[in-house]
Amino acid sequence: MEFDEDAVLAKRKQLIEYAALSSVGATLTAEDRLRVVNAFARITPPEEPEFTVGLITINSLYDSPRARSRKPGNLVLNWRKLLEVVPDVTLAGLGAASLPVAPQIAIALVGLYIWNKVWRGAVEEFSEIEAVTILALWNHRNGERKIAESEGFKRVNELRANCTLPPLTAGQYASAINRLVQLECIELENGVIWLREWIQVKFS
Repeated sequence: MEFDEDAVLAKRKQLIEYAALSSVGATLTAEDRLRVVNAFARITPPEEPEFTVGLITINSLYDSPRARSRKPGNLVLNWRKLLEVVPDVTLAGLGAASLPVAPQIAIALVGLYIWNKVWRGAVEEFSEIEAVTILALWNHRNGERKIAESEGFKRVNELRANCTLPPLTAGQYASAINRLVQLECIELENGVIWLREWIQVKFS
């Protein structure tokens, strides 16, 4: 079995380009964008079908074709790895002085942009409101990756205060939650938020 490593390189390059398209991602260095993509994305290559030698006869030409197709690769985006595995020292190296927001918020913003582009194929900008919201929800989720919507509101405003950002109104928070639901980053049922850890898409 042969793996198409060139397809992996092309997919990684595409994700880095997505990161650069976002307004915050554009302020990061190429090295920083690569660091974010490497933390967020796991890419496995497509597999080429095995080469086999067979005898072709007149009868075999009329048999059903037995073509072997290429097995697509997988792209997995993982919020846990992006928001938790990246060490604080790496976050501090993202050039916070040149960013309009703190490094962790910048990483969440770039993550939202990539997630949306890969999962929905849409080009949209996100604000620090959605970024701080997803960060706070992740920081205070329980073992089942859940948090009460009302608790999330409290935790979001605590994080905003720590980042010297103004508090959200209930309406602003509800709008942020609705947008994250549309992105399928979270699900909301009976006042409880469930955080989706990862998505997987096929590519060839």
